[in-house]
Amino acid sequence: MGFAQGRFGIEYDPRKMEREPSGLRWVFVLVAVVAFVSLVWTLAGRFFSRGETPPEMPPAPPPQAQAAPTNETSAASAAPPPPMAKPIVDTSAGMRPQNVKNLLMRLAEAEKRRDVEMAVTTIEQIRALPGSPAADLDDSLARRLGALNLRRLFVLKSAQGVKEVVVKRGDVASRIASENGSTLASLAKLNGGDVNKVVIGRKLHVMDHPRFSLVVHRRTRTADLSLNGKFFKRYDIPGKISGKEGAYEFPANPKTFWRSLGIEFRLDDRAELEMLMPAKAKVLVAEL
Repeated sequence: MGFAQGRFGIEYDPRKMEREPSGLRWVFVLVAVVAFVSLVWTLAGRFFSRGETPPEMPPAPPPQAQAAPTNETSAASAAPPPPMAKPIVDTSAGMRPQNVKNLLMRLAEAEKRRDVEMAVTTIEQIRALPGSPAADLDDSLARRLGALNLRRLFVLKSAQGVKEVVVKRGDVASRIASENGSTLASLAKLNGGDVNKVVIGRKLHVMDHPRFSLVVHRRTRTADLSLNGKFFKRYDIPGKISGKEGAYEFPANPKTFWRSLGIEFRLDDRAELEMLMPAKAKVLVAEL
């Protein structure tokens, strides 16, 4: 109300109501402000809960892709060296004799260490065990051994099958290969492919009188190549073998030899056999 202290005590002043706002008016103002803030907060919460970006806020730019390393050498050196091949999976490990388990563990360690000589020796020991306790793994072991033998021969140039010769006056590549009981193709592979022009005094790697022999198995359609009396590599024969059983001599020019025996190798296998096997190597076609 409009009462105030005047000169003569408490006096009524009608203008005071106009000058001083009522307390109830402040309550209404406060309630309105609170309601407005609550409404804005609710709308903002719903907006962001839908994963949308407010119109006034531009979407953040996508993160830049990390630049690929430019130093290829350091990236390659940081990567672990690949294994020589996929490990042989033994699904019957619990039923193996202990000596077979030990040899398979040794083979896995040799593969891990990339020790070719140790791996070759271990596989040969497993395949030679009496009673064939790892017969179910024999085909896998034979194929792994073939890959290792090729690596040992042409990459490592094992002293067991390869020797070094020095080119003398009058030497040509074909004569060097022939004098050492080998082939020109294997001589080229052992020396980087370039043996057309040999220089006097140059050192060449050549196979040392290899005694290759091939046994073709008609029933299983496989062929096992041996070197100096030891298993070297196994090959598959895709089609039927129509040739007769018997012993044959590998010719110097084998263009029609395989066809005469009714044997069709894959092209790369045929080329590899003709590279490895010198003239007069023994070929046996057997039923088993």
